[in-house]
Amino acid sequence: MAVLGWGKPTVEYVKSENGTPGSEWKEFPEIVEGTTQLETTEGQLIEAPEEGGDIVDSRRPRNKYKLSLELYVKKGDKKPIEDEDGVIVDNYAVRVTPEDAECEGFVIDKANVSIVESFTSADGKRWRYTFDAIKPATGKVLKPYTKTGV
Repeated sequence: MAVLGWGKPTVEYVKSENGTPGSEWKEFPEIVEGTTQLETTEGQLIEAPEEGGDIVDSRRPRNKYKLSLELYVKKGDKKPIEDEDGVIVDNYAVRVTPEDAECEGFVIDKANVSIVESFTSADGKRWRYTFDAIKPATGKVLKPYTKTGV
């Protein structure tokens, strides 16, 4: 039993309809070790300076979130989410459950998805999926998620 939500995560995806995830979640196969990563971009600080340089007020827009992961491409594999030269037209939801499913993960209900193919002689072919979070039908863009019934 872990204290931290680290280790080998389970990453699942489903098509998002009007900002609401569907019910048929599918798990990504064989994720390359250490590639599942959530990046948070803090909103850029906006300041209202007065003459002399003192700040009268400041504000920050909301954070932006991006989840990325890489998959090994093995003989006979098909892309989990199909694309047209890297472009994926539909929006998808994605959720991450830590190795210890009792620890808190997260879910993004609506995201633009892209894919990049790469190849090295050391690792073979890989697919890197990126989920850029966008405003869902309800609630926050990044929501806590814990698998129930563990």
